[in-house]
Amino acid sequence: MALSIIQDKSALGPAPDRMRWDERYRAGHHAERSEISSWVLEQARYFTGGRALDVACGAGRHSLWLASLGYDVDAVDLSGEALKKLAREAEKGGFEDRIRIIQADLTVWRPPAGQYDLVFVVRYLNRDLFPALIAACRSGGLLLYRTFHTDLLRLRPEFNPEHLLEPGELFRAFASFEILAYEERRWHEGCDSPLCCTSSILIRI
Repeated sequence: MALSIIQDKSALGPAPDRMRWDERYRAGHHAERSEISSWVLEQARYFTGGRALDVACGAGRHSLWLASLGYDVDAVDLSGEALKKLAREAEKGGFEDRIRIIQADLTVWRPPAGQYDLVFVVRYLNRDLFPALIAACRSGGLLLYRTFHTDLLRLRPEFNPEHLLEPGELFRAFASFEILAYEERRWHEGCDSPLCCTSSILIRI
């Protein structure tokens, strides 16, 4: 049976936003996002299975990886086009029973509280979501967050700074929790990769 996409109609947001992201995925703008970063792979030693939430999952490379590690994954994104790609790959990989796909606008949608052993966010920033992501974790659950900070503007000056962390911000935001891993890469002369402009944290709630 084909993997269906659940539309949260109360949290789909403006149609132009969905159309813009759908067009980007149709045009292949995110086709290069197929690998799992080495820092994220290193954190797999803490991942013991259960229920996971993949926030802003896109075409779902992390959702598929987490399913392969034994998690039951709720994968949430605004773009129906990206989620169709995820559904196809999940069926190919035999993960239909492990991945639930939800289409929703993350500026509106909020996860249920106390439901997840792992909340996972990569390449997405919505500071208003931070409290809801913490609340979504079960006691002893994990939150992994990894995205770009403002050093990226050196390489991509057109990038919207509202979607970028300040250096050190991620650590400060979650400093009251048990920090299992933290990394901040800073831009340096000669570096032309966005990966040198990232902040990453793994905490236990």
